[in-house]
Amino acid sequence: MPKNINIGLPIRHFFEDHLVSQRGLSPNTVLSYRDTLKLLLQFAVKQCHKLCTDLVVEDITAQLVRKFMEHLGLGRKNGTGTRNVRLAAIHAFFRYLASTDPRFIAHCQSVLAVPFKRHARHVLGYLEKEEVLHIFRHIDVQKTSGRRDDALLRLLYNSGARAQEIVDLNVNHIRFSRPHYVLIHGKGQRERTCPLWEETIQTIKSTVEDRNIRFSDNVPLFINARGERLSRYGLRYMIAQRVAAAATTCPSLLTRTITPHTFRHTTAMHLLQSGVDLNMIRSWLGHASIETTNLYIEIDLEMKQNTLQASEKLLPKTGNKGPSWRRDPSVLEWLATL
Repeated sequence: MPKNINIGLPIRHFFEDHLVSQRGLSPNTVLSYRDTLKLLLQFAVKQCHKLCTDLVVEDITAQLVRKFMEHLGLGRKNGTGTRNVRLAAIHAFFRYLASTDPRFIAHCQSVLAVPFKRHARHVLGYLEKEEVLHIFRHIDVQKTSGRRDDALLRLLYNSGARAQEIVDLNVNHIRFSRPHYVLIHGKGQRERTCPLWEETIQTIKSTVEDRNIRFSDNVPLFINARGERLSRYGLRYMIAQRVAAAATTCPSLLTRTITPHTFRHTTAMHLLQSGVDLNMIRSWLGHASIETTNLYIEIDLEMKQNTLQASEKLLPKTGNKGPSWRRDPSVLEWLATL
């Protein structure tokens, strides 16, 4: 392995050439990778007793990465999920380094061998159909803000889009003529179209007409009170307010935190429960892998199993004391001679 190769240049090429130019990752993903490597370098400076400008590739060893993972959990109080996201970014950098400079392959392999931490997978939360209806019933569509929120939540439920995908939409991403659909720019610069219900289109038309703009304009589809593009935080706040209002007549909404992603899970589960093909749901949600979509099947099967067990207790006992061979001494004696 070469000695004393400053780590700054490979990191710069990793961000400028690899992440942006070659992989075309979203700005949010690039920022997440940046934050991870920034934290790692700050940690390495303290561990190696060097200036950041003096750090070399050899300083970032597998042992140092393991200590950094421990620091994230104990020092920064990061959960297992956050820890694994940070490690994935570090792995991505060292995979890139190994592919661009074979001299570092052995060093990179040792870092890539640092394992992810296993953790219990949380059950994906979603809304029951009646809960969704309660939320919409408490939106006053006589108000401009109510029409916007009604259109936004209908589109969120109709498309199952991610929060960032929703707030990134422009008016001209909606096809207002038949067949109605929305063009969504998803993760990894992947585009997908999602069909829209007539009710969804009509509510979107209403909120666009409130702003006196054309259906073909390349302007934000959803804006805040200041006339600026709605942010993810603004979307989350709006949902929290609408859920709080609906909870006055539907107390079950108070039992969990409901976010934009809850609506995405809700769309997936309701499609699955309606008999929609799993691969269609994968395409609908923009999942890169069918394995991600399979999580909804596992949850649905678990719920059905719990329902079956609950229903089983309602049935009368048959009085059967077990298989007949257990009640026949001659059979048991014969088995004993084998």
